[in-house]
Amino acid sequence: DEVTPKIDQHMQQAAQEIGQRVNKALDEYQGQSPIRGVTDKPSKAKADELEPPKGNELPGAAIKRMPQYNVPCFKKNAKGTAVEYDRQLKGQMDGLNSMTVKQYLENRDAYKKIGRKGTGKAQKAAREKFKKKLIDKYKLELQESGEYFGEEAVRKAEELAKRDMKTLNALHNPDMIAGGLDEVVDLGDASVNQSIGARWNKKGFDDSGKKTKLSRVELMDNEAEKALKALGPDAKLNMNLHRCK
Repeated sequence: DEVTPKIDQHMQQAAQEIGQRVNKALDEYQGQSPIRGVTDKPSKAKADELEPPKGNELPGAAIKRMPQYNVPCFKKNAKGTAVEYDRQLKGQMDGLNSMTVKQYLENRDAYKKIGRKGTGKAQKAAREKFKKKLIDKYKLELQESGEYFGEEAVRKAEELAKRDMKTLNALHNPDMIAGGLDEVVDLGDASVNQSIGARWNKKGFDDSGKKTKLSRVELMDNEAEKALKALGPDAKLNMNLHRCK
């Protein structure tokens, strides 16, 4: 029977084509990041080890995110550099957009009730840790320069570190008034940090150049409430923070 071999041949060819398509799709897959072990080296996951998708937050599933909202721009302070201002704004924006609508609104509600009461331990710990690093850094540099040694190098290093610490603030990303937690993630120029922080509760100008009726953080609250109703509590924020230019 000549028909049977031909059918088998076509089936084998079709199976090979399907296999090639599947392999190509896996190679182009842009969902979950490579699985990382203790060595932090990417390793492949076998297809038969993957579990079927369950919900919206699992690998490969699209994350719901609210429409982007342009928060009224932040005017740079006179002292800070544009580079540092943009760096701190981006840190705050990244922190905001990693939060769900529910997390943001709950944190905002808590801040309205208690403000910064009982906070500050994280800031103190972060500053002490960074100060110690500065002292070690300066002590090594002074000893290598041949100018200072022993206790004299330590005292000078402490003096230089103290000078630097006066210009630095602990950074929350985002600020607690904007839904952030009392968790310090970085230190940065104090004048820039204070400039950004002071503008959350101030009104700004919208994209058309008109003065807003609400403060920046109140406008963000409104957008988050809209997203909560339209997309649910697990939708991610999508706030655009930018410097006035």
